Amino acid sequence: MICMTNMYAQDQDAKRILDELSKENKSYADITIEFSHNFLNSSQQINEDMTGQIWIKGNMYRLDMSNEISVINDGKTQWVIMKDIPEVQIMDNNPDDDWNPSSIFTIYEKGYKYEYKGESNEDNGRISNVINLYPENNTNIIKIELRINKETSQIISIKRYDKDGGIETYTIKKFRTNSSIDEVKFQFIKKDYPEIEIIDLRED
Repeated sequence: MICMTNMYAQDQDAKRILDELSKENKSYADITIEFSHNFLNSSQQINEDMTGQIWIKGNMYRLDMSNEISVINDGKTQWVIMKDIPEVQIMDNNPDDDWNPSSIFTIYEKGYKYEYKGESNEDNGRISNVINLYPENNTNIIKIELRINKETSQIISIKRYDKDGGIETYTIKKFRTNSSIDEVKFQFIKKDYPEIEIIDLRED
């Protein structure tokens, strides 16, 4: 009985913290995030580092990565731009994509169980609340670890663990809000990529 009570209390703590995270981020007109990214898979001898930046406004987002890949999504259409090829793939937006940056702050609301793991001391003296999310459906992802700033209710880092032993880590470096981002940011402008090949994968 004590064990069940503790588990229930942990679930309630996790939900309270996640609800605060969701409420805080829904209050912003737009969000700009700079982050570092690492993918580690020891068994496959992979250890790759990148940096990136995300702009979010409502259900729209733009993601620019240092490996010359950009993703632009206006809530209806998604463009995946590979500048080094150069090629852009156009597809319909998938509203059920759990890894859509515009929904990362509310990902826990459906399809996941959550567990509060306690507090952790981060860099610069910050204290985070650590919460694990577990997909209820059978996916390649087995766990997502969120570290949330205890004082500001903002995400410090996100780790995704997959079935193949891979660990993908996103660490937030800068977080800005209400920057009056122009909506043209979330559109693919063909003239900006004069030599690019267009591959349209949208359904008729």
